[in-house]
Amino acid sequence: MLGLVTIGQAPRDDVVASMFGGADVGGIIQEGALDLLEPDQIDLLAPGLGELPLVTRLRDGEEVIVAKSRLLPHLAQAVERLEAQGCGTICVLCTGDFPRLGRDALLVFPDRLLAGMIDALLPDGTLGILMPHAGQRESMIAKWTTATRATVTGVASPYSTAGQVSAEIRELDRAGALMVVLDCMGYDRQMLADARAATTRPVILASGVVGGVLGELTGVSVRLFDHVK
Repeated sequence: MLGLVTIGQAPRDDVVASMFGGADVGGIIQEGALDLLEPDQIDLLAPGLGELPLVTRLRDGEEVIVAKSRLLPHLAQAVERLEAQGCGTICVLCTGDFPRLGRDALLVFPDRLLAGMIDALLPDGTLGILMPHAGQRESMIAKWTTATRATVTGVASPYSTAGQVSAEIRELDRAGALMVVLDCMGYDRQMLADARAATTRPVILASGVVGGVLGELTGVSVRLFDHVK
C-alpha cells in the first residue's frame, strides 16, 4: 500500500494527478500533517524571524505558510498514521529536507530524488530554481550550489502567484540557467507547460520525477523522462 503525506491537509489529488499523469493509481492512502489541527492551531505554525517557511495548501484550497521546525512533529504523526494503516511505502509530498520519519515503511523523499537526478544531469554550469517563497532563497542556494554548479533563483507560489511562473522562468533563462527545476510538489503540469513555453532550456517538474520513481516502486506505469524537456 502506498501512502502519501502532505505537509498541509489531505487529500492532495492535484499533486497525485501531476505525479501520475492522470493514471488510475489505486491503492493510495493520503494523510496530511495539518489534518487534525484547528485553524487557530495552524496559525501558531506560522514562521517567525529566522524560521524556514514551507508553503502548502489546506483542504479548501487556501495557501498556508508554516515553519518547518514547528511542522515536523505533526508530519511525523501523519507518517505514523499511514504506517498504522499498512502503508509499506510512504512519500512525503514536499521537496524540503527532512529527517527520518516513521519506523518501518520505506520513506521516499522528493528532495533526495531530485538531488540525485540533477547531480547526474547538470554536475556543472548554472541551475535555475523556481521556489514558492522568497524566504527559502538562502536554503535553496545552499542546497543546489556546488563547487562546479552555480544557481539562480526565482519565486512563484503554485497557490497564489502561479501566473508568475512564465515571467520568472524567463528571468532565470536570462540569468544563464542551463536547466530549471520547479522545486515544489505544488507546481502542476500546466505550470510545467507554462515554464517550457518560456524557455528553450530543460525544465523538470518535481512531482513528475517523484511519480516516475513511485511508478517503478508500485507498478504504476509512468515514464520518468516524459517530464523532462
